[in-house]
Amino acid sequence: MIQAKLFFCSDSAALDGRYNTISAFHILEDLNAPTFPIVIPRLAVIAMFSRAEADPSNVDLQLQILLGPQQLFATPVPLSFVQQLHARTILEMNGFVVPSPGSLVFALRNGETLIGSWAIRVNQIGQPAVQLNLPQPVAPGQN
Repeated sequence: MIQAKLFFCSDSAALDGRYNTISAFHILEDLNAPTFPIVIPRLAVIAMFSRAEADPSNVDLQLQILLGPQQLFATPVPLSFVQQLHARTILEMNGFVVPSPGSLVFALRNGETLIGSWAIRVNQIGQPAVQLNLPQPVAPGQN
């Protein structure tokens, strides 16, 4: 049975082909925004998998991104173990739109079986404070 040993989201990630390692930068757990919709400029979905020897070497998984009951995005995730028992993948997204606050859930499925999930809390915070620094008027005769 194929299992996700590790599944999470970060701002960005890198897969080092020479050493077969993954580095993740700025793991996403919470997002705060004063107004909606918001755009997440960069998003990396990182996963590490294992399989039994009897499992196929190539499999098509499905990634779904949900905000509450609403599906925002879905895509197939082709995975190749290349005759190994472990595999890694990074899915990079640029400019992902979140329409409202809530729980943004990334769900990875093998058919109907959920093999990994990650939730990011999206919070609406107060409006940012704005302070205007305008030049002071000059009184007549003080030029």
